[in-house]
Amino acid sequence: MWTVLLVEDEAFVRRSIRKGMPWEENGFKVIEECGNGQEALEFIRNKKPDLVICDIMMPVMNGVELLAQVRRENLGTAFIMLTVMNDFEFIQQAMELGASGYVLKLYLTPEKMTEALTKVKRELERNLRLISQEIDDYCEILYNEPNDQVRTIESPAFIRDSFNPNLLILVLHGQTIFDKPDLLQLPLFDTEMNARMHLFTRMGMTTVFCCVPEETKIRIRNTEQRSDFVVLISERLSDEDIHTVWKTMVSRLSELWYAGRSGIFFHQPKTLMSNVYSNLPWSLEKNLIQAFEQMNQGLLDLSWQEIWSWMKDVELSLLRVKEIVLRLDRKFAELAFMTIDPSNAFVEALSHREAGTLFKQRIDMYMAQWKATNYEVTDHAEINKVIAYMNQHFEEEMPLSLLAGIATMDDKYLSVLFKKKTGKTITEYIMGLRIEKACHLLLHTDQPVAQIGANVGFANENYFARIFRREVGMPPSIFRQQNAKL
Repeated sequence: MWTVLLVEDEAFVRRSIRKGMPWEENGFKVIEECGNGQEALEFIRNKKPDLVICDIMMPVMNGVELLAQVRRENLGTAFIMLTVMNDFEFIQQAMELGASGYVLKLYLTPEKMTEALTKVKRELERNLRLISQEIDDYCEILYNEPNDQVRTIESPAFIRDSFNPNLLILVLHGQTIFDKPDLLQLPLFDTEMNARMHLFTRMGMTTVFCCVPEETKIRIRNTEQRSDFVVLISERLSDEDIHTVWKTMVSRLSELWYAGRSGIFFHQPKTLMSNVYSNLPWSLEKNLIQAFEQMNQGLLDLSWQEIWSWMKDVELSLLRVKEIVLRLDRKFAELAFMTIDPSNAFVEALSHREAGTLFKQRIDMYMAQWKATNYEVTDHAEINKVIAYMNQHFEEEMPLSLLAGIATMDDKYLSVLFKKKTGKTITEYIMGLRIEKACHLLLHTDQPVAQIGANVGFANENYFARIFRREVGMPPSIFRQQNAKL
């Protein structure tokens, strides 16, 4: 529900408005009443209500003065002004200061209030979406920094304007989606925390920005109860330096990730040491790839162990670890000519050891596939690699330059060597593969001939039919008829 503060100097009018208007039906809840603008200003500073229903004419500080001060302090609260007929000049000032609307006291009915609340609700929801997008954009910067070195990021707009978080919570949970209900199920606080929150999830880790009332006491609900997840809670943020606090918290979370610890922890501020490492050294990655290409299982095991030990030794951020592993997983899927698996296995890993076990299982799987599909048609490893690629990508355009790159050879040398080892030119070999695949589709599917030709890589039906007849000795349709019952 959106929170509402009533500001009116006449107590009976406040009571009448509070009791007689359809607040909850419209998604609002009155949380406090004030008798003048000065009282209201202190409440707005401390509690930050979403909406202020405010009389214009009041003692000490009138409604327009209150609105002007709230705008000067960028408190981001919406206003609906209550007025009488002769307050037109004040109404105009209030609207210029950004009031969402006004209601005449003499005509204040549930219907009129519903109309005003509906308008404000749309504005609040729109502003909330904009703030959420600003926070998401800021988190993208935090999560995607190219290295782990401390640097200054400009204070984001959402802090200056309307949402000033004073508490950070990091949760390493291993899920792709983690929402507020998931957070509230954790054994975090001894009472329900009344706080504005925004959650951002990436790589199985959620950053929770909280705007918590100052009087709220942060205590773990049950110190004996542990969590299967890793939860890190910051101290109260006294300034706007979210970036540095977040970085030190990720550093601490990474320490827990390497140690394989889970539970709920309070984060203590520390100096973040500069770390020059943000990616895997090429020498380690190259050793792993070469071991895979050579189908050397012993060297492959040694290489991944060296990588895993290096990550722990340099205390690489767990976010970078997961990104590196996902990238390598895609790389080995491509080398093994397998469809890239959109698995979240690495994201779900809650420790460095668990991620290493998963990575080892997957590269072993890719190795088995690589051996099974390694077309040893010739006695030349690089030519076999080209043939394997042809079998996996027969329907695609395969220019000579692409195949030469796979074989790491000069174009002309590859053409000569390929003919020498296979007895066919590259073009003849590709055409043979396509006709072989077309025969299979003709006999085992009911796809139209034209579609089959396109599926195996021929530009048009006439060209497909001509090549098919040349290679098989009959048109595709006749081939299908004569062999359909075989």
